[in-house]
Amino acid sequence: MLRHEANDQAAGLRRLLGNRNSLRPLGIFGPDADLNAIAAANLGLALSQHSDRVGLIDEAHAPYNATNLCALSPNHDLSDVLHGVLSLDEALTGAPDGPWLLKAECGFRHAAATDEQTWNRIGGDFAHHAWDWLLLAAPADEHPSLALAAPLRLLILPTVKARLTEAYVILKAAQRKQPDGRWLALFMNANDDAKVSQLMAALNATARQFLGIELEPLTAIPKDDRLDPAARALRPLLERSPASPSTEAIRRLTARLRDETDWATGIDAELFWQRMGLFSRLNQPTQYSKQHAQHSRAYG
Repeated sequence: MLRHEANDQAAGLRRLLGNRNSLRPLGIFGPDADLNAIAAANLGLALSQHSDRVGLIDEAHAPYNATNLCALSPNHDLSDVLHGVLSLDEALTGAPDGPWLLKAECGFRHAAATDEQTWNRIGGDFAHHAWDWLLLAAPADEHPSLALAAPLRLLILPTVKARLTEAYVILKAAQRKQPDGRWLALFMNANDDAKVSQLMAALNATARQFLGIELEPLTAIPKDDRLDPAARALRPLLERSPASPSTEAIRRLTARLRDETDWATGIDAELFWQRMGLFSRLNQPTQYSKQHAQHSRAYG
């Protein structure tokens, strides 16, 4: 059975059974824009390979974003949809075997400036796709983003002690704006399990003491010399090197996410779209800075 046929049948079955809790939103955060893009693109592809219908709202700034990593160059973005230039369907881009991507640089700002009626109207088009997953890739800074509306959040961490301070700043800003999320932590470029455990313990101790939260560690993605060449080739590692150690780790991570976040813990897609709009309007900043965060290569 072709993937799109399986998706259509699954969506039809959920509508027939009246299951409105099918969407599982996952916000993706982290201080390193390269690593965030790699995680978002590869998770999106891995989930899609399970015949899940995956949407990806990419708020990260080019060129360090999932859009660029997947060699996609959409001509339109979320702001065009909100201004009525084209429909949501026309703004979505992707391939049959991967996630459907919506480019949304400064998406939070555009959503905050959109009236409730317009935003909610587009929510109907969004829900029509019967998504299984929605990945929301946030910018690599502490500015508010649509990803904060997701009840499940994934913090992407470089295996470098000096970057923990930046990660904590992101956590602190997120908790100040929307404190009801469950946080997972994923270390990338990991080649020392003891070091990963030490860094995880240090970050958790600080987050527990000052923010009252506990991060749940996930399987680390090991250092892989094939990851940077894949990024330079503008392809996800799962596609470029399907048998690499990092690819296997990403697949294990995907299986764990699918096991721990079933339909029963999901949310109605249209309600989640409305939640994103409401969150943006309530937290609209008086001034918005489009300064790009400092970026570093994923490896090397």
